[in-house]
Amino acid sequence: MKHNIRYIPVLFAILVLIISVDLWANRKQLSDTLKPQVLKALQINERLHSAFFTYNANKVEAEAKQLKAAIEEIKDEELANLLNLSKTKLSEITAKTKREKNNEAYDFVSKALIHIVKTYDVGKYNAYSCPMVKKVWVQNSTKQDGVQNPYAPEMPACGTKDTSF
Repeated sequence: MKHNIRYIPVLFAILVLIISVDLWANRKQLSDTLKPQVLKALQINERLHSAFFTYNANKVEAEAKQLKAAIEEIKDEELANLLNLSKTKLSEITAKTKREKNNEAYDFVSKALIHIVKTYDVGKYNAYSCPMVKKVWVQNSTKQDGVQNPYAPEMPACGTKDTSF
């Protein structure tokens, strides 16, 4: 009996994984009118992620404005409420703002986008994270599956892919 106790953490981890995979496999479907709106925001976020990855401050600001505009076009009440504070955070991202502050704002926006990616079937988008900087982001895994950490230029491949859609 004593020997079987050591397997409990392993069994618990397997159970959590099975439940997580099942939840991800059963993501909600978006309506035909809502899906293009969400995908447009995610596509603009790809450009914002790229601007952060190479850190072009002017491009970061421009893409943040574009993402804010795309989010404003999402008319679903639930998603609009979820993304409401993200619009404020996107407005805080400017070329003149220090990178660390822009990173913090983008991390906040990314958390909301990750919630959407995990909840709704949006296809090829996945959640990534970096334990070193304690930040998250969304990547289009069809275009780039490997980690592209937008927050830490000194370690661009640091992080993990946290979902597999």
